[in-house]
Amino acid sequence: MFSNNHDYEKQFEQELIYQEIASNRYTIKGIFWFIVAMGFVWFLTAIRFFDIDFKLATIAFGATVFLFIPSLFYFRKGDLSQKWIKYVLLALICLASGFIISTLTVHAVFLHILPLLYAIQYRKRRVIWYSFAMNTATLFFSCIAGFYLGICDLNLLFSNQHNYSWYMEQLANNTLALTLNENHLFVIIVFQIFPHSLILLVFTILLQYSVLSNNADAVRIAKLTYLKETDIKTNLFNKNKYEEMVESYYPKVERISVLFWDLNNLKEINDKYGHAQGDIAIEKVSAILHGYSSDRCRTYRVGGDEFLMIIDNPMDDEAETIMTNAKMKLSMQNEESPIRITSAVGLAYGTGKNIAEVVKTADKKMYQNKKFIKERSSL
Repeated sequence: MFSNNHDYEKQFEQELIYQEIASNRYTIKGIFWFIVAMGFVWFLTAIRFFDIDFKLATIAFGATVFLFIPSLFYFRKGDLSQKWIKYVLLALICLASGFIISTLTVHAVFLHILPLLYAIQYRKRRVIWYSFAMNTATLFFSCIAGFYLGICDLNLLFSNQHNYSWYMEQLANNTLALTLNENHLFVIIVFQIFPHSLILLVFTILLQYSVLSNNADAVRIAKLTYLKETDIKTNLFNKNKYEEMVESYYPKVERISVLFWDLNNLKEINDKYGHAQGDIAIEKVSAILHGYSSDRCRTYRVGGDEFLMIIDNPMDDEAETIMTNAKMKLSMQNEESPIRITSAVGLAYGTGKNIAEVVKTADKKMYQNKKFIKERSSL
């Protein structure tokens, strides 16, 4: 489909990095609201709105703050493009969820699903299964810890705030006429951990298929976007992309440099050597210009043999250096080829808000340079 897949793959990989950075930011924002929500629960417990043991609510809220606050300070200024960050964030969410469930038990049982919901935004199957594995591990410990240390589920029926120790004391004193299964661990694993793990597994499988579908859509959209924005013959941005950037991007850029390039003798090459050689001449010039392309320096093919290079916030003499080096490279190629390729170029400076005028000035200087080259060659 593409004449050169390298540019597409590079562009697609860069887009994936941007998406992962955005996902890490969303996860961090979600963690912030996680802390806010736990603080709200703690406050409602403090004013006795919830009939929950205040000490356990404080432990749950304190654990949330202890696990999350340092990471928020670190990642707020850190490099969010690192691949390991998402795994650390998801592990912290699993640990925090497990700790909260260990203390608040039935009141927070649905928190086990939360890490999976965070994981799905990364649109990677291995991240989903990583969250499932971490979730299952924390589920095992939180269920057991919750039975002995957390708020007993029976309190919902008896309107109490007691935990396992209190009920054991009542049974020992014959205060409660209840039969206790002596094999606690077996009952917890078989009747609580196992069914909860199965539910998480079903959620993981369903989310996995959703991730795969989203990935297929993302690849398809990326290819369509690449085709829409790229001149396939030269792998430079096309006029559609240029017009889009002029409307939505460049007005926000403080300073720009514009280099307007044009082949001088394309018609002569086409007439003498054929259009295939003319296409090769265009590809040679575009390859040289493409070599200077970056996130700050974009090159557009805006006509058959016309190219625009626009540099965001250029450094001192950056545009002049590119112009000189590009001409030198083209001259070196001419020494190795029977077909002589020359180009005219115009350079202009200005602000992004006035990009139309800057391009117009560069275009005017390019024609002046073209006229100068023709007059000199005729001497």
